[in-house]
Amino acid sequence: MICEKTEAFIVGSIMEQNWQLFLSFLCFNFAYFLSNFSLVCYLLCAAGLTLLISTFFNTLSITSNGRGVLVTGCDTGFGHELAKKLHSDGFTVFAGCLDGRSNGAIRLKRLGDESGRLHVIAIDVTSQEDVDKTLRYVEANLPEKGLWGLVNNAGQSSTPGFLEWTPMKIYETVMAVNVFGVIRVTNAFLPLIRKSQGRIVNVSSILARTLSPFAGSYTITKNVIDAYTTILRLEMNRFNVKVVVVEPGNFMTATNFSTCNGQGGFAFNARRLWDQLDEKIQNDYGKECLERQIFVAEKLVEMSEGEPSYVVNAMASGIRRLYPKDRYFVASLSEKFMAWGMQYLPLCISDLLVSGIESHAIPIAIVPYVKYIVLVPSIVILLLLAAILRTISA
Repeated sequence: MICEKTEAFIVGSIMEQNWQLFLSFLCFNFAYFLSNFSLVCYLLCAAGLTLLISTFFNTLSITSNGRGVLVTGCDTGFGHELAKKLHSDGFTVFAGCLDGRSNGAIRLKRLGDESGRLHVIAIDVTSQEDVDKTLRYVEANLPEKGLWGLVNNAGQSSTPGFLEWTPMKIYETVMAVNVFGVIRVTNAFLPLIRKSQGRIVNVSSILARTLSPFAGSYTITKNVIDAYTTILRLEMNRFNVKVVVVEPGNFMTATNFSTCNGQGGFAFNARRLWDQLDEKIQNDYGKECLERQIFVAEKLVEMSEGEPSYVVNAMASGIRRLYPKDRYFVASLSEKFMAWGMQYLPLCISDLLVSGIESHAIPIAIVPYVKYIVLVPSIVILLLLAAILRTISA
């Protein structure tokens, strides 16, 4: 029971982005263990206090009344839930939906009819005409404090397959929504955001850190968004505009990624793409390669148990916090350790790990337990070190 509560506290703290509070807790505890080493103790206490102050500043929020927020991709998923959350928080929400007659759009319209603070707008982010029309509507219906936030949530998943298998049409479709759509909407609404010194929140993905060979076209777009957000943040500093990136982990069941936006299941689309390949390419890769990739992907979908509210809360924090973080990495502890390993391990090792998972030499089922492989030994080593230091000082 104690172990379960401890794990829930650790995972909950990190998933809720309260890692400063958790590290502060560790600093004060180690300061107690090392109380006989005055300099180390003072340094740990100073670090813990700094983290606590940082945690306090992260809780400060702006007033929502009279501020407008535009959210794209509100038909379903994170965007739909975010629109409802921001509306309940008191913001005037402009919910952009690809289909203004979708079930999600209809539900949001009902909320808007009751309060008058939720406007549903049909917008295709790949259309400049739609974006211009949305801009005119927003300008005509802005609350007194103007447009405070823009959340670029609209996204397009891709047909699963290796880069060589993917037709140019798929690359163009995914880029049109995930990259050019974000840039088009941002450029249109930046003057309003600058005027209010507000916020821009872009949605990236954990795939920008853990490159997936079988989701290449989608992964490329998320890497572009990551770089675009970083550059935009630097450019907007002079205008006191905050630019935030949110990186969701494995939330496939909370989004349409696993079904390619409703166009069929992951396995169905992968096999359909395979059937369209040139015979020479099929012979070079082999059918067993396809089936291994489908198996890995389906296992990842099964492991997708993340609570969507974590991502929605991170997006909302980027909008309403007085001092938002530049980056909200919303993933389980195991996914974070995997991502950091892929980023910072030597390429020869990270490549071996990916190849091992693809070839089934490394069971995909161990992924949820990576946190134990990394975290438990680390804590044991730190505790042993503290005990040794206390023994020496005694």
